[in-house]
Amino acid sequence: MSPEGILEDGLMLDPKSKKMASLREMVVQLCSEAENHQIMSDFYRGEVKRVKDLRSLVRRKLARISKLIRFWE
Repeated sequence: MSPEGILEDGLMLDPKSKKMASLREMVVQLCSEAENHQIMSDFYRGEVKRVKDLRSLVRRKLARISKLIRFWE
């Protein structure tokens, strides 16, 4: 049986083993949270880039339309 299995079954009852198991669970949870935050950060970074590109496109179109309006006046 693996050490994790022994810990999960509660067969190792000494305080150090319990503390190690608790710390291991905390590390796994923190790693998972860090990965989740990185995924969200990457997502929002991509959204910011997309919006900036869209804003540039709208500005170019607005400038072109403004030139046409001045030309026809």
